[in-house]
Amino acid sequence: MQEQILLKMGLVAGALVVLAIIAFTGCAVADIPVNATPETKGITVTTNINAQGTVTASDSLTWQQSSDALNAPPLVEAATEDNPNSTGEVQYTAGYTEQTTAVQGVTSYTKTTAIDTGNKIADKQNIAANKIVTFIAANEQGRMVSSEDILVDGAGACTTSADKILCPFGNQPSGLFPPFCNVVMTGSKVDVSLASVSTSASERFVAATADVPVVQAYSISVKGVTSSEGSADAIGSASAFMTAHLQDGRILDLGEDEEGADIFDHAKAEDISYSNSVSASGIIKAFSQSYTYQSGIRRV
Repeated sequence: MQEQILLKMGLVAGALVVLAIIAFTGCAVADIPVNATPETKGITVTTNINAQGTVTASDSLTWQQSSDALNAPPLVEAATEDNPNSTGEVQYTAGYTEQTTAVQGVTSYTKTTAIDTGNKIADKQNIAANKIVTFIAANEQGRMVSSEDILVDGAGACTTSADKILCPFGNQPSGLFPPFCNVVMTGSKVDVSLASVSTSASERFVAATADVPVVQAYSISVKGVTSSEGSADAIGSASAFMTAHLQDGRILDLGEDEEGADIFDHAKAEDISYSNSVSASGIIKAFSQSYTYQSGIRRV
């Protein structure tokens, strides 16, 4: 059977840290981060605008990264008959977009976007975007429309675990991580004539070891405006959303072959679909929403 993987157990046994369900003869895991390329990149953009009239701002990122060669599917499996030295492949696609247009009004817009392709530890991010924008329409036609979303889409073939876990007690008994395919997107949209809006978007999926979980976080807050003339509630509409499709595998212990070597296979063991959306329109006294996705063999 081509899908069966034969490995002689030469790994040091240890306690397995898994934050997924354990049952039967196998174990399910979750996202495994991809490691950085030898040369890393960093981009930082800071914007500060205070203007009356028309303001436009656009921010867009598409990022693909693989632990093997970045090419067409299928992903490279670990220790196959055709490629016995392979450790398996993990590949990620990340995306971020923001578009803001303000016309016929007074706009204050401040934003910082930071992108870093290096390996990150558990409290750092590969993508981070934070903005604060205040808009006051000059007349009935004045309007600000702002939309934003962030995506993390990760997939992994059956991969070896001994070279991906820093903790010596965290090695998989089989020496393998099962396949996974997880995609999560969050974002928001506002259409206002008067409002103060703040958003924060971030995610991490590049790390040196699998001990560091994959994370996506997004939040938005919409409130009124306070000036020297007094305070007023926000006017318009605001919405936020999260969609996720999470699929994880399980390594199955099939016993031993005729020569006494352990036989392992893998199968899909988890399938989760989740969606959430909230919205408010009219006179808005307060609107806030936050989303966090975290997945890995160890969550922090």
